[in-house]
Amino acid sequence: MQPTPPTSPSPSPEPEPLPRRPWWRRGRVWWRIVRDVGSLALAVALLIWGLPRIAGVGWSEIAEPLSRLPVPALVLLGALQLCALLAFTFTITGALPGISHGRALVVNLAGSLVANTLPFGGALGIGATYAICRSWGFGRSAIGISVVLGGVFATAGKVVLPLVGLAALLLQGGHINPALRDAALVGVLTLVALLALFVVVMISDRAAHTVGRLIQRAAEGFLRLIRRPRQLGWEQGIAQLRAQTQDVMRHGWLQMTLGTLGYFVIYFVLFWICLHICGAVVGIGTMLAAFALGRLLTSVAVTPGGLGLVEAGSVALLVAMGAGAAEAAAGTLLFTIFTHVIEIPFGIAAWLVWLWGRKKRPAEPSEQPVSVRPAGLPGPAGAGGSGQLGPDLHQQLPQAIDP
Repeated sequence: MQPTPPTSPSPSPEPEPLPRRPWWRRGRVWWRIVRDVGSLALAVALLIWGLPRIAGVGWSEIAEPLSRLPVPALVLLGALQLCALLAFTFTITGALPGISHGRALVVNLAGSLVANTLPFGGALGIGATYAICRSWGFGRSAIGISVVLGGVFATAGKVVLPLVGLAALLLQGGHINPALRDAALVGVLTLVALLALFVVVMISDRAAHTVGRLIQRAAEGFLRLIRRPRQLGWEQGIAQLRAQTQDVMRHGWLQMTLGTLGYFVIYFVLFWICLHICGAVVGIGTMLAAFALGRLLTSVAVTPGGLGLVEAGSVALLVAMGAGAAEAAAGTLLFTIFTHVIEIPFGIAAWLVWLWGRKKRPAEPSEQPVSVRPAGLPGPAGAGGSGQLGPDLHQQLPQAIDP
């Protein structure tokens, strides 16, 4: 009788994945819906209800200057808006070596569309920038550096503007409302602290490791608090980012400076013309202070692109400094139309151009498809960088493309 050969144990069946709950049963989805709807409602309330009350006039008075705008002036405003967008492409090309001005304009408009139309859209704007640049073959680290540097230069502009506006206002002999002064001071000090942190990290390798370690510990502690523990490895990532950022800064600082300066100067001219053609008569110091306050309030992420907050703050300052209420509100609203609303069709066109280019144009040798890799592992090198930083760090970088 032949012995029965031993049989290998049959593999245990793999457990079936748990069924995913429908979206209407997920608390996080409902929280995002409530947050986004609340943000949009706040923006609408500040514009429709708050702006006339802050100005002290009705919508009929505000609409009157807007109803008699000359067509050549509107064409000029559109041209200035386009020039401002083109000027900022120099900042992007300086921060992301290898990208053309045309592509820089596409990524600027596409990212701005997301950031300025969606509540708390800064993070989504980063994601849009990342996806578009990756499709063109740029490495993870190069994109991350460009996001950081674009944000730093835009933040520096928002810090310098209030200081220049305050100096011009004082030279003009004006007095600032204490509430507005304190709010602007808090905003400026916050941005100064962020800039100081960046400068310290750039200067000292030890500081880069220290800051990276502190940020990493704070983030990992938060993840443990929400029961999602994870090792991030940001300390080494920030140190590597510092070394690569120094090289980009060394070659592109002048281009980024001139691009950012041109952007803000053209926007101020646009703001001045909007007030002028609506009949607002104010001194240059008051106008510069109101413009600076508006740019500072764009950093507040409570509403999409600071919509509603920017207009309320600018009109409040202009009226407090003696400008005509209806004219100041109309001019500020016109400026918002050209710098915020007009960018929406431009942004949609930029997305269509990018999608059409991806469909029609064959991939170049440097433009390899993006592979999904675990956090911390090096990605493929692209045209603009080595791709040695993990995606986790770049996904948390502050929004920078649209100042």
